[in-house]
Amino acid sequence: MDTESRVNEEVYYGTIPILPKERIYGFWDTLLIMSGFAIATWCYVQGGYIATIAGIKEIIFCTIFGATLAGLILCLSIIATNRYGIDLWFYQRAVFGYRGLIVVWLLIFSATWGYEAIDAIMYGNAIILLFKAGGINLATSWNPWIATTCILFGWWIAIKGPVAVKTSTYIMVPSLMLVGLIIVFLVFSQYSLMEILAMKPINAGNYGNRWETYMLILEWNIAFVIAWYPNMGGIPRLVKTERKSYWAHVFACATVMGVFIIIGALTGMAMSQVTGTASTDPTEWLVKLGGPKLGLLSLVFICVANVTTQAVATYTLTVSTKVLKPDWDYKKVATFWSLYCILLVFWPLVWKYYTTFLALVGAISGPAIALIIVDFFILRKQKFSLRSLYRSQGSEAYNYTAGFNIPALIAFFAGMVCYYSVYDPIATVPKSGIFYFTTATGLAMIVSGGIYVVLSRFKWVNQYLRKDLHGDFNGLDGKNSYHHSQPANPMQ
Repeated sequence: MDTESRVNEEVYYGTIPILPKERIYGFWDTLLIMSGFAIATWCYVQGGYIATIAGIKEIIFCTIFGATLAGLILCLSIIATNRYGIDLWFYQRAVFGYRGLIVVWLLIFSATWGYEAIDAIMYGNAIILLFKAGGINLATSWNPWIATTCILFGWWIAIKGPVAVKTSTYIMVPSLMLVGLIIVFLVFSQYSLMEILAMKPINAGNYGNRWETYMLILEWNIAFVIAWYPNMGGIPRLVKTERKSYWAHVFACATVMGVFIIIGALTGMAMSQVTGTASTDPTEWLVKLGGPKLGLLSLVFICVANVTTQAVATYTLTVSTKVLKPDWDYKKVATFWSLYCILLVFWPLVWKYYTTFLALVGAISGPAIALIIVDFFILRKQKFSLRSLYRSQGSEAYNYTAGFNIPALIAFFAGMVCYYSVYDPIATVPKSGIFYFTTATGLAMIVSGGIYVVLSRFKWVNQYLRKDLHGDFNGLDGKNSYHHSQPANPMQ
């Protein structure tokens, strides 16, 4: 079977509801898989950045609290995915409408690729440092060109199909774990715990007061965790129980990710003490703190890990794209996203304005997650029509207005507007006192979810939203069972 056939097969069977008896993942399987995504090297960038404005004690508290809070809320969005064995992106047809989903998907995916660009840029930095160790000094202008090779290597693995990509994860996870362990060893071999706790951030006092600093770190960490929402559609449906699925995802996207953000903060803080300047790049840390041998070995692991991370991301996001429109050619879609990522690495603002990028992700993903949760738990009371999700047998309850769910889109964009009304992502400063109590992402989620609930209370709006009341609830056909014989064709 060729690559296109394998991918098409995965997309096809990846959209049909999976029976509980067909689920293959337990708690530990899910935790390991999702942790592999959660501990990529961009966690160190996140940690290094927040270490420039706060001490380690403050960072530990804000990171654990922020990541846990965001993870608990974020993972509520995958309950329907696991319970009914469907992809999250398919459920969002009920939330946004068949065409409205495409608008939201384009916004979110366009922002999500910024993470892959950061991944490739760090790869470029590592290669430049490796060349420097060999006596060849390359100008920093070489970085985007070298970063492009990371994207191309990842694309090459991705177009080989599912087998090659899944094999690469066996390289990625151990490499990332090893880099994390090396970083912890380097820091604590040079500084005691008391010395680390006493260190002052390089940009201490940049903000008005301690509470403002706390809330900014909380905002950045919440947005960082929420940003994983686009990648959470496929795995939950393969987990055996709701409890195992929910808590495995929470621990991966909150606890594990939080630990690696803190590791990044520890090292960023140590680097600022050594050099007297702020650094958010783990490749610089490894060489400076690890010396020529251990530092260079770590850089090799970063290069390998970042290529495989790029491959996994390219494959999963490409398959998600084909779920929306399965007749698109897999290789062409993978090539399109890779070219888009290459454009991003040549755009210096992705790295320079890291927190601005985080703000974009938070402003888009936060309202979307709030609407999914409200739609499933409050509006539909956990009952919906699978036939309408798949547009099977002429059932199109989620067509709404020419394919757009107007109330949901109003709530979505209202949340985004509120986000930017309380937070300036360019200057990275609050614009309103509300920020100090909700954060920008939190406010966006509250506003979007709240507006959607209020609108749904109007009788005519509720009738507009609940056209599936006359369809089949949950696709259970009244017998509490699915049917895989002659399934609805999700390719329609």
